[in-house]
Amino acid sequence: MRTLADAFGTDVEIVRRSDAVVRAYCRTDAPEQIHDVLRQCGFTASDSHGSCCYHLPPDIPGADQPAAASTAAAMLDDAGYLVGIDPHLVVGYVGQNCIVQAEEQRLAATRRTFPSATAKAAPVQVGTPAAALVRPAARTR
Repeated sequence: MRTLADAFGTDVEIVRRSDAVVRAYCRTDAPEQIHDVLRQCGFTASDSHGSCCYHLPPDIPGADQPAAASTAAAMLDDAGYLVGIDPHLVVGYVGQNCIVQAEEQRLAATRRTFPSATAKAAPVQVGTPAAALVRPAARTR
């Protein structure tokens, strides 16, 4: 089964889905280090048998969810992995290998680049611009 990370060509995609749950999707062949970082940041596997899908438990307060997601993105970036993260989950600086872009914008960009790769993807909202990758020129920590 393909994940969002597989579809977008990243190592991990961190998004807030329509059910308000923050999820992290690893690529299907993700190294164990990615799984370790996600667990360390509070994500739990949806399936205990080597799942590629993680989520933040519902008992984590809403204000702490973006902090956990941003921490995971920054740690994965520091380890050299490419991470896509929803802009609503970014708190502070997340790293040079992090792509800060809404899922709808990523889907639209993926369709333009690989039209056949996302044939089953959800429709993009009309009027949603496809933003460029947001990457700071230098670290500002």
